[in-house]
Amino acid sequence: MVDLQMKDGVIPSELSECVKGSVISIFNTIMGNDPTYHEVTETKKLGDGVVGIISFVGDMNWLLMLTLPKDSAEKYALKFVGFDISYDSEDMGGVVAELANCLAGDIVARLGKINVKASMSLPTVMRGQNVEPILPRGTPTCQQLFSLPEGEMLLKLAGAKPGETLGRIPGT
Repeated sequence: MVDLQMKDGVIPSELSECVKGSVISIFNTIMGNDPTYHEVTETKKLGDGVVGIISFVGDMNWLLMLTLPKDSAEKYALKFVGFDISYDSEDMGGVVAELANCLAGDIVARLGKINVKASMSLPTVMRGQNVEPILPRGTPTCQQLFSLPEGEMLLKLAGAKPGETLGRIPGT
């Protein structure tokens, strides 16, 4: 079993690499192209966008936030569901929630292969300008930026300190 603990306020590289592999696999399947990973050296904001958030509990407690900016969300939705969905519609929230859910399911499976237990919550969706949940001070985070011909997507991982949880409890 891999020991995935938040040490020195840093997201474990094994978790970060697991998420990166899931993004490439899932979005290649959905979009038909491998997403290109771009290293994020400073905090990145995507402006107006929609965010799907999933909490994980198990051997490590953490959050995954998938952000699609307004200018690419409709393009991702068209590829995913096969028809146009307006950014401002309620259905856009459903699309981003399901994309986050597909990604989270693959992450749980990958973690299981290295004997790391993880259960995931139902997705929460937010829309707005630079939207993300307020996290406790000192929460370890990292960002991953990917691009496809349809546009960018930003992932943020936030790890709970030992003994704490973030977000929703799985099944809720």
